[in-house]
Amino acid sequence: MADIRRLLPASGIRAIFNIAGEMERKGEKVLHLEIGRPDWKLPPGVEDAAVDALRGGFVHYIANRGLLELREAIARDIKRRTGRDYNPESEIILTIGGSEAVCMAMLAMIGPGDEVIVPLPSWPHYSPIVEMAGGRPVYVHGRAEDGFAYIPEDFRAAITDRTRMIVLSNPNNPTGTVQKRENLKEIVRLALEKDILILADEVYQDFVFEGEHIPIASLVEDKSRLIIVNSFSKSYAMTGWRIGWTASDARISDAMNRIHQYLTVCGVSFAQKGAVGLLDDDRLPHYLAEMKEEFRRRYEVWRNAFNGLDYVTLVPPGGAFYIFPDIRIPDMNARTFCEKCLREIRVAIVPGDVFGDRYDRCVRISYGRNLETQTEAAARLVEYIRKFV
Repeated sequence: MADIRRLLPASGIRAIFNIAGEMERKGEKVLHLEIGRPDWKLPPGVEDAAVDALRGGFVHYIANRGLLELREAIARDIKRRTGRDYNPESEIILTIGGSEAVCMAMLAMIGPGDEVIVPLPSWPHYSPIVEMAGGRPVYVHGRAEDGFAYIPEDFRAAITDRTRMIVLSNPNNPTGTVQKRENLKEIVRLALEKDILILADEVYQDFVFEGEHIPIASLVEDKSRLIIVNSFSKSYAMTGWRIGWTASDARISDAMNRIHQYLTVCGVSFAQKGAVGLLDDDRLPHYLAEMKEEFRRRYEVWRNAFNGLDYVTLVPPGGAFYIFPDIRIPDMNARTFCEKCLREIRVAIVPGDVFGDRYDRCVRISYGRNLETQTEAAARLVEYIRKFV
């Protein structure tokens, strides 16, 4: 038990969420900016298709890899976005969200003594899974002065003879950084040169406001060096449906599927049935454009609120739906600041050290909730910060 508690720390994000939940059960109203949940309408047709599946009795086990017709749709979507072909029968697995997809990849490909390069700040899911697999995370630290961009020289310096995998998250959680093509190309070149696997986490691929999203698969011809992780959760506001997926070559995919069958057996049948027609729906581009514009407006609330505000420095994000401001109130680190915000003004945000020890002056603010929530939360937070000026 002691080893598990050490290797798998409780989620810092969920810790805030749980406290906020306790406050709400006591009758207090909390503004939730801690969870990466996009509040938006479901894509057209999805709800009706899932309800039809339920009413039709489509509620039993399905294949380990998930519904073939949904895997086929994902393969077509990958082809459209990257130009790469993936066999839906042997190279794609439907998972319980992107979280399980990352877990499968790490457990399948990482062993005792292997090193995995994890750029920080990052989603606090990667490192514990590396350690669960017996490996060791090696950190590359992003810097605010570089816009939290991936710097290829930092990755080169982190590579050793034991490096087995590099994690690339684009756009990034928690910073919202959209990585530049030239940096990604150089990191990919380094990985291929050293025979290192790349795990490409692209769950925020449709939330890009500045620049462009460069799919890693478009830069890697050899599928045996790449594992793609993605999800329906963010792009389609379907977090509770728990539909993620992985794409990789057949050998790696088979290894991951063997883990998947013992972790979960299979995904949720009627949820997957509901999503079958989504990726090929002619209405989807309009849906995504409308959602992206709405999230841009939510971000602008925070950009305007923090503009010129003492103690706050914000690196403008290019995507996702997070900001990661540096808030330097004297004699107060981010953890204390977040606790006080929750208790005193009932705004739930996450301290930056959850995403890497060096970021204990930053906080992550998720603007996934509606525009009204962002406006009210920004007003409370700015007023609170001004008390210290």
